[in-house]
Amino acid sequence: MIIIQANGAEGDLEEKILALLRREDIAAERVSLSSRHTLTFPELTIDGRSQQAFQNGTALALTRIEFNMLLLLASNPGVTLSKEDLFFAVWGRDSADTLKVVANTVSNLRRKLGGSHTYIRTVRGGYVFSAVSATA
Repeated sequence: MIIIQANGAEGDLEEKILALLRREDIAAERVSLSSRHTLTFPELTIDGRSQQAFQNGTALALTRIEFNMLLLLASNPGVTLSKEDLFFAVWGRDSADTLKVVANTVSNLRRKLGGSHTYIRTVRGGYVFSAVSATA
């Protein structure tokens, strides 16, 4: 798995992805991020452009870190993301925090999403985003 951290504009992220694809010799005509602007799941919508998430049409009060983690998990439904992968992608390699912040952030997200294991499941090796709420 490859995680790219970008704090700049959408174009910067697209350039980084294209450079990575070239460097890794991955065949790709063009990477389009337009399909990732809004992720829609039952009862949950994540708008990457406005950096807001909505549950049943109501905006969720998420911190920037919580939103970034939710977006990362939801962008990879069914894929196990390790605590290390999540930590480096969301906080960065130079962070002074520990891996405990990942578990705390997941706990906060679950609470804000309305249940202990709603959407985000703990599995051996990390966390998995399920496109169907566990309470559905």
